[in-house]
This record gives sequence, C-alpha cells and structure tokens, in this order.
Amino acid sequence: MFSSPTYYYSLLVMNGLTVTILALLIFVKRYIAVYSDYTIVINSDRRIKVHGGQTVTASLAREKIFLPSACGGKGTCGFCQVQVIKGLVDPSSIEEAILTYKDISIGKRLGCQTKVRSDMEIEIPEDYLSVREFRGRVKSIQTKTHDIKRFDIDLLEPKEIEFKSGQYVVIEPIPGETRAYSIASLRGQKGEIALEVKNIPNGICSTYLHAMKENEELTFFGPYGEFYLRSNSHKVVCVAGGVGLAPMKSIIDEAANDPSGRQVELYYGARTIDDMYDYENFIELTKSYKNFQFFPALSEVKEIIRYPSGYVFATGFINQEIMAKLTDAENSEAYLCGPPIMIDTCIKTLIQKGIREEVIYYDKF
Repeated sequence: MFSSPTYYYSLLVMNGLTVTILALLIFVKRYIAVYSDYTIVINSDRRIKVHGGQTVTASLAREKIFLPSACGGKGTCGFCQVQVIKGLVDPSSIEEAILTYKDISIGKRLGCQTKVRSDMEIEIPEDYLSVREFRGRVKSIQTKTHDIKRFDIDLLEPKEIEFKSGQYVVIEPIPGETRAYSIASLRGQKGEIALEVKNIPNGICSTYLHAMKENEELTFFGPYGEFYLRSNSHKVVCVAGGVGLAPMKSIIDEAANDPSGRQVELYYGARTIDDMYDYENFIELTKSYKNFQFFPALSEVKEIIRYPSGYVFATGFINQEIMAKLTDAENSEAYLCGPPIMIDTCIKTLIQKGIREEVIYYDKF
C-alpha cells in the first residue's frame, strides 16, 4: 500500500508545499515584513525610537545623526561601520567582502547594510554625534586644472563650522547618492568652507558640482574623519597626488603656524604640470617659512622641469622623491591623500625610510 505511486506523489506535493511556504516566509521576513517601532541605544546613553525595516544609517539620519558615506549606501566605501552590541544580525555578502573576519566576529557591521529588525544597542565614534547638516551658498568657483575646480562656499545655516585639519564633508546631490570631499579651507575660516573637486567622467556627484554656478545653494554633512593633523612637535611629512592636495592646505597651514616651529615637507605628485595646481603657493611658502620644503614630481615627464623662478620639478613617481629626499624619519609622522596605488606604494617607502607605521595617516579616494 505504501509503495503505490499515489503515496509518493502525495509525499512530493506535501514536501513541495512545505518548501514553498518556507521560501515565502523568508521572502516576507526579508523584503515585505511589517516591522514595529524599535529602540536603538547609542553609546550606552542616547536612546532613539525608529521604525523597523530601515537600515541603521537611514534610521539614524532621521534623528540627525549622520554616519559617513562616500558610496551612496552601496557598502563599498566601508565608512559607516558600527559596533553592534545588541540586535546583531548575520552579515550580508557585501559586509563579508568589505570587513575583516575578525571585525565581523566582534560585531562590526556596515550601517548602510544592516537593517533594524529588533531593539538594538550600537557604538559609534563620539565625533559622529556632533556631525551636522550644513547649508551654504557658492561664493566663487575657480578652475584649477582641466578637470579640477575649487568651490568657496559661504555658510548659511549653521553659520560656522568647526573641523580638524584634514577632515572631510559628505555631499548628497540626489537622495541615496553621497560622496566625500576633503575640506580645502583653513581652520580659521569658520564662516566658509572650500572644496576642490575633480570631475570624474559619469560621476554623479562631481558632475553635479562641476555644473554648479555661483550663488547656488549646496547642502552637505560633516565634518568627518580620523585623517587630521595630530598635535605634537613631530616633523610633518605630507604626500599628495592630484586633488589629494586639498586637505594638505589646512594641515600645512596649521603645522606651519604651530608655536613649536614644526618642520613640514610636502611631496606632491602628478602626471604632468597641467595636472598640478597651486604649486606656486608652495614655492612661495618655501621662501617665507624656513621650516617648509616642497618636493614636486611629474610621473609622465622625461626631462626635469625648471620653474621660471628656478624651482626644480623632478621626474618620476613621488615615492622616488620620498626615497631620495626624506630625512629624520624617526622623528616624523606622515599624512597621505590621493589614489590608492600611490598611497600603498608611498607607505611602503615611508616605512622603509624609518617612519613608524602607527604614525602614518592616509585618506584614499
């Protein structure tokens, strides 16, 4: 009786229904479940009520707590990391690709990938709680190179910004698309901010900014970042590639005005002289500040260029200049900003020269 075709057919039907129901339950839970309101405890003392089903990043943003992001919530930049103490969920495939196994095992998650499905307790850097939304008006636009523009922006609301030399802000030209840009203005200029932006072909944010006109308004969030000048008496070694020069302006200005008379060196690399900008300012700074040295290098130029004033632009990659010119490395700390390949190569050179890895700070873009 139990071996009849009808029995086996019924068994297959029942198993098929069971699998289908389970699949539907998983789908409903993941995509269309109706969530309740939940509580997120932040850094053990701040409690906020949020509606479930949204990402941690979106939930916090509704409460004016802005996690950093340079990828528009796609998870690729890894900036929005949070430490989940309670309410931990399994990592997504994106998180597994971006975070280390060790970080995942201790509860690190990406705020843009982790959804609120229960009460949660998280820890985030205290600095994020002071991040604000700013509104400004573009005062002036300068063309620096064929693909780099500088935007000087007067702050409207709030009217002042406090930041550390080297930090960045985040622009959101359209909902869900964000990009990070280093602050190119000086710390003393609290009522305005400057951004220097390279136009990336088909880049949503850079194209948006390069199309802006003077007197138009712009909203941004910040300041963010652990890439900032440390307060001590060490020699400051700055390494910039292309538009990576932007945060160095504030770092160099602050270091050069330190009462301790800090030694400062700038290694600035680009492909050709047409890809460099504001180098005249640093040539002049070598004359007015005796503790400042400037070492520019052009990677796609075969012959040494001599600036009209007699200043020499070396040929080759900027790490070669570091290897040839850097001294007193054991008493130095380094700040690097530019393309990832340049930064990775230069870090190896700096370590080889004797700068300790723990005092090498960088911002890749």
